[in-house]
Amino acid sequence: MTDTDVRLTFKWVDGVKGLEHMTDAWAALARQTGADIYAAPVWVLTWWAHFGRGKTLRTLVAYDAQGQLVALLPFMIYPVWLGPVRIRIAKLAATDPNTVIFQLAATETALKNSCAEALNGLLDDGRAHLVSFTPASEHGTMLAAVRNGVAPGLALIDTPAGTHTVFELPDTFEGYLANLSKKRRGQYRRDLKHLQNDHGLTTRMVHPDAHQFGDFVDFHNRQWQEVGKGGHFVDWPGSAAFYCDLADATQQGQETWFVEQQGQDGPLATQFCLVKGQTCHWRLPARSTDPELERLSLGKIGLVQMIEQLIAAGVTRIEAGVGAYGYKLVYGGESVPTHRLIVSRRSGISPVLLKLCLGWARVLHLVYYRLWFGRVAPRLRAVIPLKNKSLWSSWIKTRI
Repeated sequence: MTDTDVRLTFKWVDGVKGLEHMTDAWAALARQTGADIYAAPVWVLTWWAHFGRGKTLRTLVAYDAQGQLVALLPFMIYPVWLGPVRIRIAKLAATDPNTVIFQLAATETALKNSCAEALNGLLDDGRAHLVSFTPASEHGTMLAAVRNGVAPGLALIDTPAGTHTVFELPDTFEGYLANLSKKRRGQYRRDLKHLQNDHGLTTRMVHPDAHQFGDFVDFHNRQWQEVGKGGHFVDWPGSAAFYCDLADATQQGQETWFVEQQGQDGPLATQFCLVKGQTCHWRLPARSTDPELERLSLGKIGLVQMIEQLIAAGVTRIEAGVGAYGYKLVYGGESVPTHRLIVSRRSGISPVLLKLCLGWARVLHLVYYRLWFGRVAPRLRAVIPLKNKSLWSSWIKTRI
């Protein structure tokens, strides 16, 4: 059966309160479809409580002919101002430039028609001037669904937007090691033995609560502050409080994971992951910057030990973040293209507003992010005691 054979009934739900009575059915649909944690209620509702201010939440809900929930697609709409000009942008709710989604909370037969309905509903009545699904992975279902859901009268921007790294995991850890080069396997075993014998390294997996997550924030911050940078929790305002609350909210479902490595003198490294079903999103590492531990490749040992724990738990795929990192590829990752995916109306003011928004985004990225944030500010901090600052919200909003 194809999605064109399925008769669907659509409904728009506005705001958070309209979703509260649907969380059980939504969570069940997410489990049934293998949706990523980013499409599950625990993530979306916790995220919205922290970052929803100034945004409008609109959720498309789809039911089949038997009245069963078959798709739930939440979107956030927010304004970007270019002087007196206001551009309304819609994106999947609770996402940011680092959020890569493989599977939405929608059945295979309902996804295309639900995306088509969402695009028309979001762009009607001036609610949004454009809808962005960036970054869209070539290994995800969203790319084809949006491409096929663009109706006449709509324009689609579909261009390369860099890469992200994906690990497709075998059934056993020995199978994973067998896929590495002989050199890498030997190096891993030698360094692991030294870390265990000389530093008392042990590895365990835990599901942290808010207090434990706060300790991880401190650990991660110390690592980056030692090299003069802020780290994730400084760069992204409000993220520490959000993840602490998420850790508590996911305790029962065990979706927040730490793979911790302890030594005889305290913590050595921690890998922070979000796991839903068979999919893991590896969010952040933190580790000691002791030169001796660096020499023994502690960071790479942490990656491989995390993979061992995930394989043992039945995880089959790791999404390891946007950007190109050579060490991830050496240890079994694959560089997967992502796309900039933006839909707007072909007529009226929308094409003009889209060009203005993309132009402003390029200027901000070049002048603010690449020049100031990436080059000038770090050099100034090397000679002047300037405090690390969070990323500008204007830059975050234009990452479409």
